[in-house]
Amino acid sequence: MTTEQTLQPAETGLLPKAAVITLTAAIRRALDAVTLETEALRSGNQADLRTFEHRKSQALLDLARARASIPPLLQDEEIAGLLRQLKGALSANMALLEHHMKAVQEITELLARSMLEADSDGTYSRRLGGASHD
Repeated sequence: MTTEQTLQPAETGLLPKAAVITLTAAIRRALDAVTLETEALRSGNQADLRTFEHRKSQALLDLARARASIPPLLQDEEIAGLLRQLKGALSANMALLEHHMKAVQEITELLARSMLEADSDGTYSRRLGGASHD
């Protein structure tokens, strides 16, 4: 990248302070939403994931709107640091959600198998004790 492509706001004064404040606040809200969901999932408490989904969706919308107000070639160290934190929080959150989804899938498969076995008339199932009575 050339010097022109990596303008620093402190050097250029081109980055509006209000835009930085808005973007920083949006990143912090997203980070809070993801962190709270991750903590709730780790605690094992019955968390209302729809509430977290709504908060994360709103945070993503806020981030997109706030980011649109800043030229893409300008950089800010505070924003870059917050985005790194958000990326790490999202990675941890995604791994935990994936773990929970696998558990839900296993339970669903177990329930489906149990329901099929209970609904069967026994024609094709093994008989108790392993002996056949032909």
